[in-house]
Amino acid sequence: MTSEQRRGWGIVASLFTELMLVFGAGFFTAGIFFNPLLKQFGWSRARLASVTGALQATLGLSSPLFGWILDRVEARWLMAGGVALVGFGFVGASRIHSFTPLFLCYVAVGLGLGASSLLPASLVIANWFRERRGIAMGVTMAGTSVGGSLMTLAAHWAIGHGGWRFGYLFLAAPMFLVAIPVLLMNVKSHPPQRVAVTAPGVLPELPGMEVGPALGTRSFWMIFIIQFCFGYFAVAIVVHLPPYLIGLGYGSGIAALALSMVLVCASAGKLVMGTIADRVSGRIAVALDFAITAAGFVMFLGARSPAFLVASIPILGVVIGAPIALVPFLTAEALGLKRFGSIVGLTNLAYTLGAAIGPVLSGRIYDLTHSYAAALMLFAMFALIGAGAALACSGLEEEQARLLKQAARVAG
Repeated sequence: MTSEQRRGWGIVASLFTELMLVFGAGFFTAGIFFNPLLKQFGWSRARLASVTGALQATLGLSSPLFGWILDRVEARWLMAGGVALVGFGFVGASRIHSFTPLFLCYVAVGLGLGASSLLPASLVIANWFRERRGIAMGVTMAGTSVGGSLMTLAAHWAIGHGGWRFGYLFLAAPMFLVAIPVLLMNVKSHPPQRVAVTAPGVLPELPGMEVGPALGTRSFWMIFIIQFCFGYFAVAIVVHLPPYLIGLGYGSGIAALALSMVLVCASAGKLVMGTIADRVSGRIAVALDFAITAAGFVMFLGARSPAFLVASIPILGVVIGAPIALVPFLTAEALGLKRFGSIVGLTNLAYTLGAAIGPVLSGRIYDLTHSYAAALMLFAMFALIGAGAALACSGLEEEQARLLKQAARVAG
């Protein structure tokens, strides 16, 4: 193993740690705070779910800006600032006494996650790894679900011992004490001897499209659909799984443990699906992942039975988080690395739209029907749509050839 490869895997470990602490707390713990906040303030589920929608909207709407910035500056500085913003958002949430300040705190968390988590981490890994990119992306992104499994249990413990205000402070502390120092000491956007693949003036032999031509490809818009579908069901299930299980008669501890176990399985799933993507293609891996996800949601309709719940958790868990690693892999496969940060930032807008709608609409469905059954079936439908969109994607050479034929027809 060369020194560059060793440094690359060290960066994988650093990003894994940062995503575990920051994304795990910022993204996955909203459902754990759901019932304590409902109990204290008496808000509707749809209204409380809107704070998660605000987080997701801010995260995604800021992605094009952060993608543009990442094409031009060192990633660790942007990421460290984002982590600080997430931490301050949680500190602020611990002090709220009404809905509007909580909403604004979650906006800050979303902005911080946009600057510090999936987009910059995927760009850094894409820059450092040409071979074994799928497994490197999978290991890095496993930090999100490992963090989710740990942070949900940590939040449940902290709320049980000190209340929900203490819970927010408990989650904020390691962001300042661990995540920011790790980023500043270890992470670099690209190897010292290699030009960043997304830098201005990128070498012409590097594969990929500029943003304008990418917008004219079928694959870009299929990835856009995939991101919307993934954002819709992935965020909504994290928010609503604990209250869904509590409504079926399970205790809050069991509900938190179930979500934690889904995320534990998701950690392994990112590695498994990343390895599959290396062996087949991102297109096939995403389609397979989404098809299994649809089956997992249907199985959760029977979760009132403890045996059925236990059987459903690993099936859904293995696939529910893998698109975090697989979709950037597919994007690099279909559109290249030349403007990877900007293109991923744009497709993240679709993820944001789905993530903003999913939790709120699912809460509204419950408020109207007093059941999550219709919401789960809608999750399964979007997963199948995403699988079809993945199969409609093409490789970079095919997309470039299609664009050349279109240009020739226009010129002729």
